[in-house]
Amino acid sequence: MQKVIEQYKSRPDVQFLMLSTDENPGLIGPFMQEHKYTFTVLPAYAYAEGSLKVFGIPENWIVDANGVVRLKGMGYDATGKWEKGMSEAIEKYAPEKDAPASASGPGN
Repeated sequence: MQKVIEQYKSRPDVQFLMLSTDENPGLIGPFMQEHKYTFTVLPAYAYAEGSLKVFGIPENWIVDANGVVRLKGMGYDATGKWEKGMSEAIEKYAPEKDAPASASGPGN
């Protein structure tokens, strides 16, 4: 995730949100420090389990500028396939350069 975040850090149209589903939020900080991760992770056990119905990790979502979930997948592949797939999905669902972010399609 760190590599993908670094790749898109200059793109204001791409944002990342990490939620931890660990029951003990005190484990997040030490884990982040140990792996030298610089992104923010929000403790969200109850929210992920109750509202989002997330029961496996990691779960990856691509949400477009209108809040529509365009892709939902689970897992990670350390060979680089995951990073490539995430980058392709981000580009596929990126808003068109001249289109307003609030447009949701024909018949608005």
